[in-house]
Amino acid sequence: MSAISVGDMAQQFRSLRNTGAIKTDLARLSESLSTGKVADVTRQLGGQTAQFSAVQYNLTQLDAYSQVARETQQFLSAIQTVLGQVDSTRSQTADRLLLVNASSTIAQVDEAASSARSAFDTVVTTLNTQIADRALLGGADVTGPPLAAGNTMLSDILTQVGAATDAPTIIAAVDAWFDDPAGGFATLGYLGDTGAPPQRRISESKSVSVDARADNPAIVEILKATALSALADDIPGLDRDTKITLLQTAGQRLFVASSDLVAIQAGIGFSEAGVEQALSETQAQITTLGIVQNDQMLADPFETATRLQAVQLQLETHFSVTARMSQLSLLRYI
Repeated sequence: MSAISVGDMAQQFRSLRNTGAIKTDLARLSESLSTGKVADVTRQLGGQTAQFSAVQYNLTQLDAYSQVARETQQFLSAIQTVLGQVDSTRSQTADRLLLVNASSTIAQVDEAASSARSAFDTVVTTLNTQIADRALLGGADVTGPPLAAGNTMLSDILTQVGAATDAPTIIAAVDAWFDDPAGGFATLGYLGDTGAPPQRRISESKSVSVDARADNPAIVEILKATALSALADDIPGLDRDTKITLLQTAGQRLFVASSDLVAIQAGIGFSEAGVEQALSETQAQITTLGIVQNDQMLADPFETATRLQAVQLQLETHFSVTARMSQLSLLRYI
């Protein structure tokens, strides 16, 4: 029977391969012992990875829902902040305008008109607030401000008013500009989307509709009233009585507009509560699946330490044998 010998080069490659394999096992076991988790899940589960893959997939889905829910939560919170600021401006302006009466001096009337003009700009600027370059109150269109600049709208309203200097005509012109469905505010003032409100899926079974927009009738009423009061400052040549009428009318409208604005805020609050509940449920599912995943990946510390010692001994033995073999020489036997 003929013997088959292994050449020195082949022997060296085989030794290097064995060394690499043992070191790989040593690194894997060391990692498992230090992290408490197996490095090779497939080997740990004996190739039965269907349940593990399902858990991984569900965790990925839940993480995505959780991210959308958090973003929606921040978005709705920002809208509430904006509406709160608008309401604060509305309230302060209404209080100031309702103080104007027949006994007010022309200086007091002009001061109230000037502050009302500033209030209109403040409301417009507030409604145009953007978070992370995303408009809050433009519906599905988040790329730009939902409202035109205050000066732009007032200039067009002044064109609508024309040469009128009496209060009834001015009030009617302002109402017509804001209420016209085919012009005025609808085409020049509001720049956002007018389609269906965007839906945000915050869990597998729940979506939230973000329907607060700057063209909501309650918000339009506030814009209309503040614009009317601003005209008392913008239209030249108005007499004192006309200015008082415009300011008082605007103040009364701002006072009444409170309830409708509160209704919008209540709707946003209801959506916030739904998002909070969905987020809590999603986090509970993530926690539960995380426990299942950890159980699947958990490494037995005693078994891992025992195997690690065995591989260390194997590596030491391999090095010893390799060293002994490297010392073999024909000269020792001659």
